[in-house]
Amino acid sequence: MKNIVFTICLLGSTCLSAQNTIGGNKVIVPEAEVKRQSEFLEAEKERLLAHYDKAIERYNKFLYDNADVDAAWYGLARCHAAKEDYVKALEEIEKAVAKSPDNQWYLIFQADLFEKTGRLKDAIAVYETLTKRWPHNPDFFQQLAYLHVLNKDPKAGLKALDKLEQITGLTEQIADKKHIIYVGLGDDKKAAAELLRLANAYPHKPEYRRELAHFYEVMGDQANARRTYEDILRRDPDDAAAKLALLGKGKNNSDATYLASLKPLFADPNTPIDAKIKEVLPFFGKMGNNSDPALAQNLLELGAILEKTHADDAKAWSVSGDLLYYSNRPTEALEKYRQCIRLSPRVFSVWDNTLTILAEQKNFDEMLRFAEQALDAFPNQPKAYFYYGVAANLKGQYDDAISQLEQALLMVGSNTALRLDLTDQIGLSLLGKKEFASAISRYEQALPKGGEQHPGILEHYGDALSLNGRHDNAIEQWKKANALRKSAVLEQKIAAGRL
Repeated sequence: MKNIVFTICLLGSTCLSAQNTIGGNKVIVPEAEVKRQSEFLEAEKERLLAHYDKAIERYNKFLYDNADVDAAWYGLARCHAAKEDYVKALEEIEKAVAKSPDNQWYLIFQADLFEKTGRLKDAIAVYETLTKRWPHNPDFFQQLAYLHVLNKDPKAGLKALDKLEQITGLTEQIADKKHIIYVGLGDDKKAAAELLRLANAYPHKPEYRRELAHFYEVMGDQANARRTYEDILRRDPDDAAAKLALLGKGKNNSDATYLASLKPLFADPNTPIDAKIKEVLPFFGKMGNNSDPALAQNLLELGAILEKTHADDAKAWSVSGDLLYYSNRPTEALEKYRQCIRLSPRVFSVWDNTLTILAEQKNFDEMLRFAEQALDAFPNQPKAYFYYGVAANLKGQYDDAISQLEQALLMVGSNTALRLDLTDQIGLSLLGKKEFASAISRYEQALPKGGEQHPGILEHYGDALSLNGRHDNAIEQWKKANALRKSAVLEQKIAAGRL
């Protein structure tokens, strides 16, 4: 149906006809045609304004007398689809397609509705029709491949991608999709071959060859990974990532020797920081009081090099802080964490370690400030509320602590350990307010839910009992707590028999 722009001429109170220019000739459009076009355009306008109920009403009114107009059925189908009434939308688009089978937009919309309603085979049939009628349109083959894979027929998807490649040549998107399909089929050899084809097709893009090497590493094929990295270095002897990957740790080299060999590459700003971090992560577990001094020293030196080489990257300061933290050098770690937070406050583990250090240092003023900042940065992280509650309790701000701790309980989910820690702090808040009976009640509710294995809850339950005059019961709870986690403070309480 043609959309004709026309000018209505008024004769008295009634419009009898309209004049328009078509093909350079002035013609008179009958009043019935003017009315027909006007009704259709009103329906279209309402649809474009997203007034779908009004549009549906106008399309239905128009179609009552003009059931042969495919564009109206298409518009009506789009309205029902927008309202997620896919059954009606499918009925209506089918009528549009029947009246205009060569309109690709109708077919595309019909296939989209089939996909939305889980009729994948029908959607595939439509796209097979589209690829036959328009064999040079790459979008149709791409969508056909997607639908085949969605329909759990990856081999048919590969065939569609082969035809797409005949049209466009090998592209990153095609190679990536084929690679993923072969991985899903468990054919690692062909999956690697797709990445190799891409790397060879675009030799000026070394990232494709690096991706191939990484895939070999993930598959455990170290020989091919090494050969690929060597190939990268033949093409570019200065490729830092390949150098780092090939450096490796010889069988006869110690951890400390290997780490020392990394220093020149860590000082190279062109080597990606993520690749550097990957090299040191396996050694974190070896840090601590009994670690090899040479290993610890080399790790700390690598952390310091990261700070200098990537001074504006929060990851560098986070790693350096972690290395110091695991080396039991919390004061130095704290400075690194502060810088990391200044650069990027979005890593909660950094806040976690920072707040732990501040608590150990009894720096409660700064702990409270950092906890408040952590709440702003992570409003859905219950542990941030826990730290705030701990700091507020230690500052004697008990009501403020309870408010935040209760909020955390609402979002803690299935984390039983954190739930018990939160409950313990709420009990301490109540003890601080001298509401001993309320504290006892809170602790008793927690006992059958894991509290009997929580030394903090048992100890502070005993404190509440003692402060409430129930000294014998208090000693019993203190003994249970001491059996789980011995402490001189608990032994003093038990010996004294009361707080």
